[in-house]
Amino acid sequence: MTLKLLAPLIMSAVIFLTGCGQEDTPEAALNDIRLALDERDASKLSERVDLDEFFSTTYDATTLELAEDYEAYRTKYPDDPYFQHSGEFITAYNTQHKRAHLKFLDGVQESFFAKMPEPSTPEENPTAYVANEFEKIRQATDVTIKETRINDDEATIVLDVQGDNSLRGRLIGQMTFELGFTRDEKNRWHFDEIKNLDELMPALVDKAEVVWITFS
Repeated sequence: MTLKLLAPLIMSAVIFLTGCGQEDTPEAALNDIRLALDERDASKLSERVDLDEFFSTTYDATTLELAEDYEAYRTKYPDDPYFQHSGEFITAYNTQHKRAHLKFLDGVQESFFAKMPEPSTPEENPTAYVANEFEKIRQATDVTIKETRINDDEATIVLDVQGDNSLRGRLIGQMTFELGFTRDEKNRWHFDEIKNLDELMPALVDKAEVVWITFS
């Protein structure tokens, strides 16, 4: 499993930890997503984000970013065979394995919402293991809304993400996410994308490499 691809997808879920508001606003949508994750309510979550569409488009965007900057990653991580080929290789590899990677994420979703117990080892039940790690990272992370920008039926929420002093919190560190929302014909806001993925990728790859080195 390519951790570089999964890192932005999993982190995108971790950031849904805060938000407030009574009327329907981007902040209210964010808060609904947080509540859905807190309550393990997949139906409530689907009202504010199409996870299948989001994971698919983010996967493609991540592939593009990795392929464009592979030279820098190849130099920085000479022991990772994933980066020791070419940008064309990364694109072809990710395209070939996209269905399998997204299927794995489907399994993580199912394990999370079903509250599957944490297995003794990752190998015992990989999707349940990742789902439980995701929840631990959520608990070790504090998220603050810094700014909301609305332009007609599109909006951007800028979030400050800060890990606590635990091992997982230190791995998260500090990052700033820009989340894109769109408003539908019923004036309901929906989360669509991470708008600053290009800025976040180097840090996300660094974190994925730490995990890869630890468990490889």
